[in-house]
Amino acid sequence: MTLDLRKRIVDLSKKATFAANQHGIEGQRAQVVLVLDISASMNALYQSGVIQRVIERILGLAVSFDDDGQIDVLLFGTHAYSLPPVTLAEIEGYVERVILAQYKIREATHYAPPLRLIRDKYRSPQPAPVLVIFLTDGGNANRRESAEAIRELSAQPVFVQFVGIGKEDFPFLHKLDELPGRVIDNAGFMKVNDLDAIKDAERYDRLLNAVHYTHL
Repeated sequence: MTLDLRKRIVDLSKKATFAANQHGIEGQRAQVVLVLDISASMNALYQSGVIQRVIERILGLAVSFDDDGQIDVLLFGTHAYSLPPVTLAEIEGYVERVILAQYKIREATHYAPPLRLIRDKYRSPQPAPVLVIFLTDGGNANRRESAEAIRELSAQPVFVQFVGIGKEDFPFLHKLDELPGRVIDNAGFMKVNDLDAIKDAERYDRLLNAVHYTHL
């Protein structure tokens, strides 16, 4: 890891900590999980380095919130895949080395498989609540199954923050944000037209503003 990248992650962690202080959740511990869409329409974001920069920014959040300072990573398209965690030691070139070298960014968009994988992996009891940041740029092909998975997750210490990328309206993600029949409100939604255009401080503020931390 280069010195410049290490300094950047440290700076990002400070911004994430500041945002947590602003929302009154300073000192809170949470396992951070990043879920990434690998549907065909996402390919340009991987190839251009946008997703690598997203992972770096989420690692800054994890360093602030997570005792082990790492991100658990899942990919999803037609299926869901568990990846090696992202750490300070492994962050440099992660997308090129771990994702693009092994996966095709051209699958369909099914939310249910990663949600079920999260349900099975993070069953209670957990040492800390789980904050899932779920990035996608398109509509979902299995809505009934995805809604049911969110309802099932509402009984676990897991909060899913959906992030819609691009100009789509994302009506289904709005529906999940307000989904009835859950034990607690365990999902939020925010829309970002351009992942690189939003400033780091604003990104952390919006992410943490949307998180209810009901399980914490």
